[in-house]
Amino acid sequence: HSEMRNKISILCGRMVVQSRWAVTCVCWLLFMLSFIEPPSWCRDASHLFVDGEGYDVNNSNDNTVKEYGDCKTIFDMHGTTADGEENQQLYPSSQAMLLTTHRSKLIELVCVILISLYQACAFADDGFDLSLFFYKGSHKSRKHAVRCLVLVCLVLSDIFDNTTFKPFLRLLILGTFLRAGQSEMWTFLKMIPEIMLPMSLVVFVIAFYAWFGVVIFCDSREGKTAFPNLADGMWTLWICVTTANYPDVMMPAYNENRIVALYFISFMVLCFFYLMNLVLAIACNTYDESIEERKQSRGKLSEKLLSEAYALLDYDSDDSVSRESIMHVMTILNQDVAEIGALAEEEKAIMYAMLDQDGSGEISLDEFLGFGSILLIKLSKKSDYATLIEIYLPSIFRSHSYQRLCKSVMSEKFESAMEMILVLNAAIVAVQDYPLLVGQDASSVAQYQNGSIDTIWEGAETVFTVVYVTEAMLKILVYGWKQYIESARNKFDFFITILVVMGSIYVYYPNAYNDTRLIEFIVMARVLRLSRLIFTIEKFQVFGIISLEIIPAATSVFVVLLFLAYSFAAIGMILFGGVISRDPNNLHYQSLMEADDFVDNEYWANNFNDMISGMNVLFNMLVVNNWTNQAAGLEYATGTKLPVRLFFFSFHLLGVTGIGNVITSFIINAFFQQMSTIEQRHGPDEKVEGGTVIRGSRAIFDSSMITGTATGLKRETYIAKIKTKHMDVEVDERGALRELFS
Repeated sequence: HSEMRNKISILCGRMVVQSRWAVTCVCWLLFMLSFIEPPSWCRDASHLFVDGEGYDVNNSNDNTVKEYGDCKTIFDMHGTTADGEENQQLYPSSQAMLLTTHRSKLIELVCVILISLYQACAFADDGFDLSLFFYKGSHKSRKHAVRCLVLVCLVLSDIFDNTTFKPFLRLLILGTFLRAGQSEMWTFLKMIPEIMLPMSLVVFVIAFYAWFGVVIFCDSREGKTAFPNLADGMWTLWICVTTANYPDVMMPAYNENRIVALYFISFMVLCFFYLMNLVLAIACNTYDESIEERKQSRGKLSEKLLSEAYALLDYDSDDSVSRESIMHVMTILNQDVAEIGALAEEEKAIMYAMLDQDGSGEISLDEFLGFGSILLIKLSKKSDYATLIEIYLPSIFRSHSYQRLCKSVMSEKFESAMEMILVLNAAIVAVQDYPLLVGQDASSVAQYQNGSIDTIWEGAETVFTVVYVTEAMLKILVYGWKQYIESARNKFDFFITILVVMGSIYVYYPNAYNDTRLIEFIVMARVLRLSRLIFTIEKFQVFGIISLEIIPAATSVFVVLLFLAYSFAAIGMILFGGVISRDPNNLHYQSLMEADDFVDNEYWANNFNDMISGMNVLFNMLVVNNWTNQAAGLEYATGTKLPVRLFFFSFHLLGVTGIGNVITSFIINAFFQQMSTIEQRHGPDEKVEGGTVIRGSRAIFDSSMITGTATGLKRETYIAKIKTKHMDVEVDERGALRELFS
């Protein structure tokens, strides 16, 4: 039984590793349900209407109520509003309610079952031992506990038909599968105490200035509107700090007496220009310290785990591990660790040779501690970059004419010619679009009227498309697909070219389809390639390369922001769902109509009637401008100020001041580190002992002998690159390669 249990445990362990990405996708699906299912607040909407008056939503079709609650009836309401607009949606929403309550529960149940099976496999991986599965004090046990608790709560929510807290449960279980997001979340939580000191100073300054404002503006128009009491005065000045109401807030008093400007300017200089930037400086410093702490922690953990692994492999305790043992370890890692990927026998031999730096045939502890760095290596043969012509038609490849073609395509003159064609293409499109650009009616522009090539301009555009396709084919022919697609600019060009070709075929091929918007899109997509001209300038090239490195790594920071917005949107639906409406029979409607700025600016779609609408409101908060109109609308509609102001203040504090500063800190930190890395990449070729050449971010070496160790492989040229698998952006690629090949 013990042997069978061990086999099952090993099999389940491999399933856990290999299926982790799939289960993460299942959790994302669970997370997204909140955007497309009926919101919880409107499943019973009777609380929105005065008893016996207005729309009786419960008289709806029984099947509709059963499938959507009152949500479909509410969101389908159209009529004449109190301000006379006809056929308006009375409860504005994003119209994204794609699922019935039954379908939502069914999808959720399937997701819960799949995640439960994954957890069962994780339990089997721990040898069916609860003490290991919930090992006290371990990070893994906490994740297991949270997942199990959330799964139970989701099932109970379905049993008792309570959906209010489901979004938070879905968020929690998804968060346990996002390692990088967890690290950024902990960084953010550690940052909060650090920024509380300057924020407390901000609050103190706001309180003092509000007190002063209530006194000096007493019995004036400014006092009645902005400083009627201390609490409202503090709220007014907090809005000033966010820059949403400045200088509007001071204009009534400023129009009467110019000296009032000293009050507001001194406040803005002290709070906005000094204290808020002090918060940013502390956030940047805390984030830098967190990154350094993270690197040191990762290094110590790596050394600890590798030392423990070495002790297990070193049976005789003689500070040596055989080649056979290391090769077996690589085989096991190949099977059990999805991040490493499949390793061919040749790659294992090369990696072992890198590890055995003294060529002794045995691995010491000091050498074994470099095992983690070796697993970051991505190997490829130089022959992998051979073109189809080189492989299948070698005689043509060696011919003088083909080599001359290759030289021409690789030359700067070829790139310059393509750039001139791009400029010409842009000029022709500008001539085509001139009527639209000067404000003419689109119906008079000929090229947007049908899906036929019936003007000289459309004929020219088709020729340009053929030229771009020819360019892509020539480059793939000359460089080979592998080398071609490694270039970010080539990827961009290829994507645009394929997009334009497919769209052009769909539009111009004889059929009944002639959507003018798609034709416009096709025309503009061709011109989008013009943006590559920007990157012919060296500084822009550097910015482009840095962006390509930073953006993927920044996803974990933006996930934290997404989770925060998601949480507040869910809270907003609980507090304010159905409050914003154009329905004269709604309890809150008459009060809402008193919010002049909200009504005049037609902010109806900015509400918390569903998740997407709520997320849009919170995005407006991140952009900062005019969020006060939204807050005022909810204040009037609900008839209360404190809950609304606390909600918006909390999100601004956590989202804009908190995570916004984390994002700024991340980008500043990553930019300078990547700038240093790029400078190293552009350094001169560097020869390392044994004949290895480090060129840019690659090492070119002979596979037969590495660091003095014979690999047993035939003489062949390989290329090694460092592939980063951790969450941090920075990595000294040349330094890591130099260390591995020395």
